[in-house]
Amino acid sequence: MLTRIRIWLPDAPGVLGAVAAEIGAAQGNVVGLEVLEREAGVAIDEMVVELPDDPDAVDAVCRGVRNVPGVGVEEVVELSGGGEGPDREDTVLAAIAAILAASTPDCVLKELTRRLRTLFGLAWLVVADDALSRFVEVHGAAPTPSWLIAFAAGARSGADPANDTTGSGVFVEPVPGTGLAVCGGRTVAIRRRERHEIALLVTAAARFMEALAGRG
Repeated sequence: MLTRIRIWLPDAPGVLGAVAAEIGAAQGNVVGLEVLEREAGVAIDEMVVELPDDPDAVDAVCRGVRNVPGVGVEEVVELSGGGEGPDREDTVLAAIAAILAASTPDCVLKELTRRLRTLFGLAWLVVADDALSRFVEVHGAAPTPSWLIAFAAGARSGADPANDTTGSGVFVEPVPGTGLAVCGGRTVAIRRRERHEIALLVTAAARFMEALAGRG
């Protein structure tokens, strides 16, 4: 079975090799690796690991990974289907292609929100006005507008909230030219590369919405 394992580890020579050795000792095979974030001597890596069809295989691999000093497991997700697992760049490109296949601005926005929820495993997502005072579309158990306003104000008070590494699982992304913002959240932190991907998808959708509306 294919499993996606997200880990944090010291950004130092030999550590990733030690993690791979522990995975191999648990009969796992690393078939994909993406670096999501590197900051202050710590890396956040996402691995796709092929494991035996054994109910204890995931626990065994996680125990092995945690044997390496300074390494922890942030998230484990079992992937459906075979092959080598989804490539992050391929999934983002497929999402952009689907957004650009939409026929109206409303359809573009619906495809964007659907892809964001699926790609990033969001527990909730809302489309709000750009002041975050009113929701026009809600998916999941979203927080209140006042909570989002407070969150956005707190994020802006940081030196560079776009590069946050403190473990926030919430994003607020304006949709340029529409007077709207897309906001979403999950329990697991949204890492730097993921925030960049979200911004790319939102920007692509906004530009295409402008074109369909005859303004671009």
